[in-house]
Amino acid sequence: MAKYGPHHWRKIWGKNMKPKKSGIVEELKEKHKERLALTQIELKRQMARPETGSDRYISDILMFSKWAYRVGKGWYGFSLGDVPRVWTDVLDEFLCWLEIQCPDFENQQIKMKIGSVRVYVDPKTNDKALNEAVRAECWKLMDLLRMPQNLKNVKASRRVYEARKKQKNTTHTK
Repeated sequence: MAKYGPHHWRKIWGKNMKPKKSGIVEELKEKHKERLALTQIELKRQMARPETGSDRYISDILMFSKWAYRVGKGWYGFSLGDVPRVWTDVLDEFLCWLEIQCPDFENQQIKMKIGSVRVYVDPKTNDKALNEAVRAECWKLMDLLRMPQNLKNVKASRRVYEARKKQKNTTHTK
């Protein structure tokens, strides 16, 4: 896989998305506003009716095929699983922005954990201000790409219900 330079991504993004020191997550949020909102609604519906189809797919393969050269030694890179497509698009654009800001950055882990995408990257720069800006953008990104709060509660309630149901079945069979 060839490494792409910053000018390549500017051509893909268009002239409106110029590299900045911070604020990329706000731009991505605005750019994908409608798709992100529809995804949140769809996630809530899926919990109510798990059998319905969706616009979700395994994104690890796509992300790893594009960003494998950025995964540091000893790190696994991506463990997203079945996330909405728009989340993969936002992550991809975020990594493109990060590559412009920190040409030597290293992806350690990008994974799903407790209903939210977690992003662990090493900017590989000595610029403290840039390090802080990247860290702040990572936090904003993790806040943007999360399951609806009540969805997590529904999942937790469902697990408790299944555990109780299982426990009742084992006590009745003895």
